Amino acid sequence: MLYPEGKAGQKRIGEDNVERLNAAFPGWLEPETGELTAAVSSAPPPGYVRLEHLSPTPSMGRGRELDAPIQLVQHLDVLEQWVREKVGSVNPSRIKVLTGSGNSMSPTINDGDLVFVDVECRSIEAAGIYVLDVAGRLILKKAMILSSGTLIIRSDNIDEYPDEERYDLRHIAEAITVCGKVMAWWSLRKG
Repeated sequence: MLYPEGKAGQKRIGEDNVERLNAAFPGWLEPETGELTAAVSSAPPPGYVRLEHLSPTPSMGRGRELDAPIQLVQHLDVLEQWVREKVGSVNPSRIKVLTGSGNSMSPTINDGDLVFVDVECRSIEAAGIYVLDVAGRLILKKAMILSSGTLIIRSDNIDEYPDEERYDLRHIAEAITVCGKVMAWWSLRKG
């Protein structure tokens, strides 16, 4: 028996069941030894693309200094069809995944949402949501450039973040870097 006879409160399984389990799963009763390591495939499964989830967490708020080197958090294998349909026809190798932090872009993008960023989009050609480095602050916001050369940065959560930022790019362009354009995002909602 798996448990000693007479032990109160424990279920018992018969020796025949133990033998069947041993035949199907050799060593299942043996204690684990050594370190457990996850097997990482060198290629995604067929029909998937492998995206890099990187460590920076752009602020959806007042901004966050990027004070640590960028690191790979994990690889995400995502259906290639989903990437093509939802992210666009961009080459998937251009897409990096970041985790948004804060609530200034809610209800569009929420705290902790994964954002899919085209990191080769290094300029603002059309209004959209971008990851920007503004004078050392890493932010995730809506951005557009007026014909006058003024960059406007704003939040979706205007109740808590009613102000928009305006920058005359003729005088401050060197302090602003477009890190990429947000092409899509994943939100997890609780039921």
